[in-house]
Amino acid sequence: MRYFYRKNELSGTDCHEFFSGKWNGIFWNEGSLYIYDDDFRQTGLRHILAKTVEDYSPYDATEIYPDDWEEICVIARLTAEDALNEIAPWVKRAFDEHGMFTILGI
Repeated sequence: MRYFYRKNELSGTDCHEFFSGKWNGIFWNEGSLYIYDDDFRQTGLRHILAKTVEDYSPYDATEIYPDDWEEICVIARLTAEDALNEIAPWVKRAFDEHGMFTILGI
């Protein structure tokens, strides 16, 4: 993948964790996907989340539901479509299994 990584592929810790479902209070989960903070900013995802998800914080856990994700995807088509397309299968599984996912800030 170009933007998102599995835990065993990381070479640093300055990243945001996409956790499938409601966060369990534990960081660095094997089933999560990770994006480095620099990529999160450069793709525009951080800005998009700040615009679309009312309670979003890059330093805390933010729950994302299907309606949120649809709005994020609409805006991202202009700036971060590649990054969102990359994780689309993972997001679909998270929604199918849990109805949501959580983004854990740095």
